[in-house]
Amino acid sequence: MCIVIGFSTSASQPLKRLRKIVVAPFMQRLQVVLSSGLTPQKLALTLCIGTALGILPLVWGTSLICFMLAHLFKLNHLVLQSVNYLLYPLQLALLVPFFKLGTSLFSWGPPIPHRFLETIIQHPGSSLSILGWITLKSLAAWMVTVFPTLLLVCIVLKAAAHKNKVRT
Repeated sequence: MCIVIGFSTSASQPLKRLRKIVVAPFMQRLQVVLSSGLTPQKLALTLCIGTALGILPLVWGTSLICFMLAHLFKLNHLVLQSVNYLLYPLQLALLVPFFKLGTSLFSWGPPIPHRFLETIIQHPGSSLSILGWITLKSLAAWMVTVFPTLLLVCIVLKAAAHKNKVRT
Protein backbone atom coordinates (compact mmCIF):
# COMPACT_ATOMS: atom_id res chain seq x y z
CA MET A 1 0.00 0.00 0.00
CA CYS A 2 1.36 3.41 -0.98
CA ILE A 3 1.42 6.16 1.68
CA VAL A 4 1.29 9.81 0.56
CA ILE A 5 1.63 12.46 3.27
CA GLY A 6 0.10 10.25 5.93
CA PHE A 7 -2.87 9.15 3.82
CA SER A 8 -3.30 5.98 1.89
CA THR A 9 -3.68 6.32 -1.86
CA SER A 10 -7.40 5.65 -1.68
CA ALA A 11 -7.82 8.33 1.02
CA SER A 12 -5.87 10.94 -1.00
CA GLN A 13 -8.15 10.59 -4.03
CA PRO A 14 -10.95 12.72 -2.51
CA LEU A 15 -8.37 15.39 -1.64
CA LYS A 16 -7.10 15.45 -5.22
CA ARG A 17 -10.64 15.67 -6.52
CA LEU A 18 -11.45 18.49 -4.07
CA ARG A 19 -8.32 20.35 -5.16
CA LYS A 20 -9.26 19.90 -8.81
CA ILE A 21 -12.92 20.89 -8.36
CA VAL A 22 -12.66 23.69 -5.78
CA VAL A 23 -9.15 24.98 -5.20
CA ALA A 24 -7.85 25.17 -8.78
CA PRO A 25 -10.82 27.14 -10.19
CA PHE A 26 -10.78 29.43 -7.15
CA MET A 27 -7.07 30.18 -7.64
CA GLN A 28 -7.59 30.83 -11.36
CA ARG A 29 -10.46 33.22 -10.67
CA LEU A 30 -8.48 34.96 -7.95
CA GLN A 31 -5.55 35.43 -10.33
CA VAL A 32 -7.88 36.89 -12.97
CA VAL A 33 -9.47 39.28 -10.47
CA LEU A 34 -6.15 40.41 -9.04
CA SER A 35 -4.56 41.07 -12.41
CA SER A 36 -7.62 42.23 -14.35
CA GLY A 37 -6.85 45.25 -16.44
CA LEU A 38 -3.32 45.54 -15.12
CA THR A 39 -0.13 45.50 -17.05
CA PRO A 40 2.90 44.33 -15.07
CA GLN A 41 3.99 47.96 -14.76
CA LYS A 42 0.57 48.99 -13.37
CA LEU A 43 0.68 46.07 -10.96
CA ALA A 44 4.12 47.22 -9.78
CA LEU A 45 2.80 50.76 -9.33
CA THR A 46 -0.21 49.41 -7.43
CA LEU A 47 2.03 47.41 -5.10
CA CYS A 48 4.28 50.44 -4.52
CA ILE A 49 1.40 52.77 -3.74
CA GLY A 50 -0.27 50.14 -1.55
CA THR A 51 2.96 49.64 0.40
CA ALA A 52 3.47 53.37 0.86
CA LEU A 53 -0.08 53.88 2.07
CA GLY A 54 0.03 50.70 4.14
CA ILE A 55 2.73 52.16 6.37
CA LEU A 56 1.24 55.66 6.50
CA PRO A 57 1.31 56.71 10.18
CA LEU A 58 -2.35 57.60 10.13
CA VAL A 59 -4.56 55.07 11.86
CA TRP A 60 -7.73 56.35 10.18
CA GLY A 61 -8.44 57.09 6.55
CA THR A 62 -5.92 54.97 4.65
CA SER A 63 -8.70 52.90 3.06
CA LEU A 64 -10.37 56.03 1.74
CA ILE A 65 -7.05 57.35 0.42
CA CYS A 66 -6.40 54.00 -1.29
CA PHE A 67 -9.85 54.09 -2.88
CA MET A 68 -9.34 57.63 -4.21
CA LEU A 69 -5.84 56.91 -5.58
CA ALA A 70 -6.98 53.66 -7.21
CA HIS A 71 -9.79 55.53 -8.92
CA LEU A 72 -7.54 58.45 -9.90
CA PHE A 73 -4.74 56.32 -11.38
CA LYS A 74 -7.09 53.53 -12.60
CA LEU A 75 -5.42 50.88 -10.46
CA ASN A 76 -6.88 47.64 -9.18
CA HIS A 77 -8.85 48.47 -6.02
CA LEU A 78 -8.67 44.94 -4.67
CA VAL A 79 -4.89 44.70 -4.92
CA LEU A 80 -4.37 48.16 -3.44
CA GLN A 81 -6.70 47.58 -0.48
CA SER A 82 -5.28 44.09 0.10
CA VAL A 83 -1.73 45.41 0.35
CA ASN A 84 -2.96 48.20 2.61
CA TYR A 85 -4.72 45.76 4.96
CA LEU A 86 -1.85 43.27 4.96
CA LEU A 87 0.53 45.99 6.11
CA TYR A 88 -1.65 47.17 8.99
CA PRO A 89 0.47 45.43 11.68
CA LEU A 90 3.58 47.06 10.21
CA GLN A 91 1.77 50.40 10.17
CA LEU A 92 1.08 50.10 13.90
CA ALA A 93 4.66 49.00 14.59
CA LEU A 94 6.04 52.02 12.71
CA LEU A 95 3.94 54.66 14.47
CA VAL A 96 6.48 55.25 17.24
CA PRO A 97 9.59 55.22 14.98
CA PHE A 98 7.95 57.72 12.62
CA PHE A 99 7.04 59.92 15.56
CA LYS A 100 10.57 59.78 16.98
CA LEU A 101 12.06 60.56 13.57
CA GLY A 102 9.59 63.41 13.10
CA THR A 103 10.43 64.82 16.51
CA SER A 104 14.16 64.72 15.83
CA LEU A 105 13.84 66.22 12.34
CA PHE A 106 11.24 68.86 13.12
CA SER A 107 11.56 70.66 16.45
CA TRP A 108 8.45 72.83 16.04
CA GLY A 109 5.32 72.27 18.08
CA PRO A 110 4.68 71.75 21.76
CA PRO A 111 6.80 69.32 23.75
CA ILE A 112 5.27 65.90 24.24
CA PRO A 113 4.86 64.95 27.92
CA HIS A 114 6.86 61.95 29.10
CA ARG A 115 3.75 60.34 30.57
CA PHE A 116 1.61 60.91 27.54
CA LEU A 117 -1.00 58.22 28.24
CA GLU A 118 -1.64 59.63 31.72
CA THR A 119 -2.06 63.08 30.19
CA ILE A 120 -4.62 61.76 27.69
CA ILE A 121 -6.62 60.08 30.46
CA GLN A 122 -6.50 63.04 32.86
CA HIS A 123 -6.99 65.87 30.29
CA PRO A 124 -8.63 64.46 27.17
CA GLY A 125 -9.55 67.87 25.72
CA SER A 126 -6.06 69.34 25.87
CA SER A 127 -4.45 66.12 24.65
CA LEU A 128 -6.21 66.37 21.26
CA SER A 129 -3.83 69.12 20.21
CA ILE A 130 -0.88 66.98 21.32
CA LEU A 131 -2.26 64.06 19.27
CA GLY A 132 -2.52 66.43 16.32
CA TRP A 133 1.13 67.43 16.66
CA ILE A 134 2.20 63.81 17.01
CA THR A 135 0.30 62.92 13.84
CA LEU A 136 1.71 65.91 11.96
CA LYS A 137 5.32 65.11 12.91
CA SER A 138 4.82 61.43 12.09
CA LEU A 139 3.37 62.30 8.68
CA ALA A 140 6.28 64.66 7.99
CA ALA A 141 8.76 61.89 8.81
CA TRP A 142 6.80 59.47 6.61
CA MET A 143 6.94 61.93 3.71
CA VAL A 144 10.69 62.32 4.09
CA THR A 145 11.29 58.56 4.07
CA VAL A 146 8.57 57.14 1.83
CA PHE A 147 9.30 58.85 -1.48
CA PRO A 148 12.92 57.66 -1.90
CA THR A 149 11.91 54.19 -0.73
CA LEU A 150 8.85 54.15 -2.98
CA LEU A 151 10.91 55.21 -5.98
CA LEU A 152 13.49 52.49 -5.36
CA VAL A 153 10.90 49.74 -4.84
CA CYS A 154 8.92 50.84 -7.89
CA ILE A 155 12.04 50.77 -10.09
CA VAL A 156 12.95 47.29 -8.85
CA LEU A 157 9.39 45.95 -9.34
CA LYS A 158 9.09 47.47 -12.83
CA ALA A 159 12.47 46.01 -13.80
CA ALA A 160 11.37 42.61 -12.51
CA ALA A 161 8.09 42.90 -14.43
CA HIS A 162 9.96 43.86 -17.59
CA LYS A 163 12.44 41.01 -17.14
CA ASN A 164 9.57 38.55 -16.61
CA LYS A 165 7.79 39.93 -19.71
CA VAL A 166 10.90 39.50 -21.86
CA ARG A 167 11.41 35.94 -20.61
CA THR A 168 7.86 34.83 -21.51
